Amino acid sequence: MDNEGNRSAAAGAQIPARLHAVGPGWHPLLERLHAQLTVDVPGYRVTDVTEKLGGLRIHVATGEQAVPEKVRALVAASVAKAAATCEFCGAVGRPRSRNDAPGGWIKTVCDTCHAGWSAHKILIVRGGVLRRPV
Repeated sequence: MDNEGNRSAAAGAQIPARLHAVGPGWHPLLERLHAQLTVDVPGYRVTDVTEKLGGLRIHVATGEQAVPEKVRALVAASVAKAAATCEFCGAVGRPRSRNDAPGGWIKTVCDTCHAGWSAHKILIVRGGVLRRPV
């Protein structure tokens, strides 16, 4: 299926169907957001859930011309919380590059997970943490 087909399929999904797009440390944030959205906009859909430059990206469609302010506020709060939450384990974290070197791939990680990620011992695959043998 091409990218356009993938976007069309994703447009019909809610957050639980998209948890595989990010690490398990962010799953509780997304599950809370899903619970809040289903109260305010039961038929909401996500068009994208991803990690980019160490941050959480969520794009929501509500079926209305403009996304209601309350929905935008809920999404913004989840994105802000993710910026301080390790994507691997859910502990307090911050955006960092591997080995804190300038440039390169950025992830939001805690100190413990940063060491394993920097050494290429842990990575996120389909919403879970893959640990490589040492």
